[in-house]
Amino acid sequence: MICSLRSDVMIRPLLSEGDVAPDCILQDAGGNEINLRSDSVAGNPIVLVFCPRLSGAGGALLKCDAEHLQSLLANGARIFVATLDKADVASAEKPGFPILLDRREQVFASFSAPRDRPSTVVLRCNHHVGGIFNGDPEAQVAATLSLLERMGWERETVLMRVHPPVLLIPEVFSGEDCARLIDIFETRGNVFIEPQAAMDFMKGADYKMRIPEHMREDRIDHFFFEKGTLAFLSNRLNRIVPEIHKAFQYRITKYEALRVACYQGHRGGFSHGHRDNIPPYLYRRFAMSINLNTEDFEGGELRFLEFGDQRYRPETGTAIVFSSSLLHEAMHVTAGRRFVFLAFLFGEQ
Repeated sequence: MICSLRSDVMIRPLLSEGDVAPDCILQDAGGNEINLRSDSVAGNPIVLVFCPRLSGAGGALLKCDAEHLQSLLANGARIFVATLDKADVASAEKPGFPILLDRREQVFASFSAPRDRPSTVVLRCNHHVGGIFNGDPEAQVAATLSLLERMGWERETVLMRVHPPVLLIPEVFSGEDCARLIDIFETRGNVFIEPQAAMDFMKGADYKMRIPEHMREDRIDHFFFEKGTLAFLSNRLNRIVPEIHKAFQYRITKYEALRVACYQGHRGGFSHGHRDNIPPYLYRRFAMSINLNTEDFEGGELRFLEFGDQRYRPETGTAIVFSSSLLHEAMHVTAGRRFVFLAFLFGEQ
């Protein structure tokens, strides 16, 4: 079954952690345009502080950020303030970082920022939302610094040798998302069908299928067809599609039936890699997998044999995306059960 991405199920009324952040292009009090996606800003964690007014609670948060400015900068962050106040009010403030004027409230709206109290949004280096904080100023700054420290691994200097062309996108699924999908696997769609009967069974109900890929015995796939689950999953794909376009200049518009695979027990069969775009699946352009419970199993790494024996074991909720033409192998799960969300993505050509 092939599905098209639909904008009506991909739009979220509120910005959430893991979402791709909207654009932010605003002028400062001096009339200089600042674009948070510009080359001089992108690639850094960004702290975007929303102060509807620069007095009262907003002024307190502004002062608190200014007092912790060196700690924020030490964690690699770029700090910006967005306000609804006028230019003359912003000009009077000298916090040590830019104050951007959102007089039309467009950025406040796109970031779901409240107008009655200050808030903070932290963006990862890839411009995805890492955290959204409210509360008193000290709590917001403390939460911001804590998150920046946890994200520090993304900025570590690493000397690379051979590296397959794969894309890693952290926190596409939250912990709650992962638990939801595992629960669906465990409690729904417990009708098993044979691969040759799949097309006849697609009538809106979830089902399971044993996957005898290379005569393996350890894999069961759960296919999703329930409308509520599909709407949720299609929305989450909106966190991935822009990254594929940015990294590989390819626009995803379609996907195969979405599924969760469970790997457990004796592997059997043959141990070697495979490609995902062999006949009759020549249309597949990218494969994606997201571990749902990395901490609960051993083994199960992904490797790309043509580029060496590096092993990929993404954290729970992190997506790994790669070309369907790459030779790859999911290693044997040696303990526990591995639950992994799988998708095959493609476009118009």
